[in-house]
Amino acid sequence: MKKIKLTKKNKRELKAISAVLILVAIVFLWIVQTIGLPIETYVDRGRIKVIDVSSYNGTVNWKKVKDQKINHAMLKIGSGINKNKKGSKDSKFSTNFRNAGYAAIHRGVYYYSYARTIDDAKKEAKHCISLLKEQGITSKDLDLPVAFDIEEETVFQTGRKNVTAITTTFCDALKEAGYEPMVYSGAAALRSSFEYRKIRPYKIWVAHYTKANRPAVPFRYDMWQYTSKASVSGANTSAGYCDLNYYLVKNDKK
Repeated sequence: MKKIKLTKKNKRELKAISAVLILVAIVFLWIVQTIGLPIETYVDRGRIKVIDVSSYNGTVNWKKVKDQKINHAMLKIGSGINKNKKGSKDSKFSTNFRNAGYAAIHRGVYYYSYARTIDDAKKEAKHCISLLKEQGITSKDLDLPVAFDIEEETVFQTGRKNVTAITTTFCDALKEAGYEPMVYSGAAALRSSFEYRKIRPYKIWVAHYTKANRPAVPFRYDMWQYTSKASVSGANTSAGYCDLNYYLVKNDKK
């Protein structure tokens, strides 16, 4: 068989191709070892697990999170506004949103409210939307909703009518901006501090830590924060815990 003689040009081209292949292999190994490959969503009895994280969780290792069959996350984007607070961005949000995206994690966000008046709620909605736009995040970049986290006792003390008005003001503004709103609060608060018929149009995220197989609310909900004492390697706070939730693929209607 006649040997093929390589020209200098051929040799340069082969070296270039080899260098590219080596680089591709290095990048692939980095992806596998650092952020992992995309995983199939694990559905258990019509529910998927969702982790929620903030700066309290430190720098999240999303590969380790995925290794535990979790590929959905709610990320804290910021905190709100009242006469004593100016509003702030969560210090880990940009990193969490970017790295979770690299790791093919399905993402949603939540905004912690301090609003005591409708005017505060308008400012919070404007602030939340500005933080989303600052990151270039549109509704197409989110697989889960934008949640309004309302749980301050001093806010609940302002009465059901005011709490409901604050909530609908924020959620309507987010919806008008093109995002899907969600309301987060504890089970007891959702039962007693809101006019449910007025928040019913939005998705509901209820916090209730119980051994029962559902939270103690007599109405539809979409996500259930069932523990604040979970342990998820790569995402625990300094106390050694993190929050976990069930997102209902099919709404639990009653």
